[in-house]
Amino acid sequence: MEKTTVLFRLRFTIEVSKEMLAWLNNFPDAWFSKDGGNAFLRELGGTWTETFDGVVNQETRNYFGRLGLSDEFMPFIQRGETYVGSWVMEAAIVMRGTMGRAYTALRGISDLSNIAEGFTSLKSGMLQKLDMEVNQKVRETISNTATNAISTAAPQQIPPPPSKPVVTDLIIDARPLSSLTPALMKSHKINLSVAVSRNSFTLENLDDEPLRDVQIGLFRTATERNQWSYTDSYMGTFPLVSGHQTIAKSLGEFRDRHGNRFDLSDGQAVYVDCWVSDSHGIYIIRFFLEQE
Repeated sequence: MEKTTVLFRLRFTIEVSKEMLAWLNNFPDAWFSKDGGNAFLRELGGTWTETFDGVVNQETRNYFGRLGLSDEFMPFIQRGETYVGSWVMEAAIVMRGTMGRAYTALRGISDLSNIAEGFTSLKSGMLQKLDMEVNQKVRETISNTATNAISTAAPQQIPPPPSKPVVTDLIIDARPLSSLTPALMKSHKINLSVAVSRNSFTLENLDDEPLRDVQIGLFRTATERNQWSYTDSYMGTFPLVSGHQTIAKSLGEFRDRHGNRFDLSDGQAVYVDCWVSDSHGIYIIRFFLEQE
């Protein structure tokens, strides 16, 4: 797998609008109305991915081109996971090569904080283009699909879909770029990194190869201990973490075998023991959160 360095993390979300949900009530038995219209969004996932790639890649090339970055170092999109429910895609803007290569190339054209601020300022323009293109494709596709699927209704009897059938959102996380420093280049390389707060758990893949089917178990104790039963932990999974990507989960997504959610919201001083299992082995990590 090609070695890349992550500069930005992106999350693009498409959700069915309230107006669209009302329109779908005209077709209660149609496949595209299932799961509140999310079946339709999943079916056209490839279309949304192509739209995202086209808009974001062009904006990225234009931005770094204006800064004077040569094609040899030009960042590009590296796709991550997509999620069911509302359609969500995780992606990253990456540069070919090592962290040191990326740092040297970018510091040669501007200060890293200025580059990060300038790129995140592109969010509104990117989102406007994405929103316009996606909504147009949804309107066109759903109209044709509804007309073909409802054979018992005359075309003129089918109400047109709303002008804005979906709502989109784009998040740009510039922390990876802001963290590119010579000090980080000297860090010891390990396979993964984890972090925990009272609200969320974060897993970062520090390797070039993807991590698959990563299992996490969390324990909460008032005092330190050295023995655990894995079956008593609050568990969660990360099906895929691409190379040099970070994914976070809220603590409430971790559940024990009885379905109870993991919770640290009481603010008490607590030890959080964590086991992480991937294809390389099992890691045991301990955190201590001070009383709030």
